[in-house]
Amino acid sequence: MSGVCATLDMRSRACNCTSKTQQEDRSEFPKGYGYSPMKQSMKSGFQSLRRRVRSAGVRAGREEGGALYELAMVAPVLSMLLVGIIYGGITFYDYVELANAVAVGARTLALNRSAFAGPPTACQLEEAALKNAAGNLNPLQITIAPESFVGASKCSDLLQDDTATVSATYPCNLPIPFAGINLCPVQGTTSKTSNANCPNSAYCLSATMTVLIQ
Repeated sequence: MSGVCATLDMRSRACNCTSKTQQEDRSEFPKGYGYSPMKQSMKSGFQSLRRRVRSAGVRAGREEGGALYELAMVAPVLSMLLVGIIYGGITFYDYVELANAVAVGARTLALNRSAFAGPPTACQLEEAALKNAAGNLNPLQITIAPESFVGASKCSDLLQDDTATVSATYPCNLPIPFAGINLCPVQGTTSKTSNANCPNSAYCLSATMTVLIQ
């Protein structure tokens, strides 16, 4: 190689030496050796893709586990909320039925002043109308309080333009689990007198209406 370069001028010698060096560099990786820039690039790409797939699988597994944990924590609260909505709806429906029945009974009392001593008296007519109007409630559990009057009226002798008050209660049970709290509006008493709040239950619904006797 040195003899050939010596017989040429400087430019030609530099060119030939460079060409010879490139040929020698290429001869270090002969055909069939297995070296290929494209193969190396593909291999590197596959390795990178494999790492991304593995890391994505780990993240997906962790996310699924986190979602199950959150569901287990929230499910009891959601269940209690659903049950509360159902029982609250039933209780509100019972109250609407009771209030409507009391209104019907009070109107019956106000319009039957001519019943006098009976039988049936105006108060008896009122109680019968009240229980009949509460068609979706158990009539045996409806407690009608004694009628009260502002003036000198009484069930056997109603005075015109006097004011009468009709009220009734119905059992209610709307507890909050594990809290010891009942959301029913009226708490009963142990007394069985006519002034007891809920004579037949610990908690109840109460409806009252005042009318003018015609």
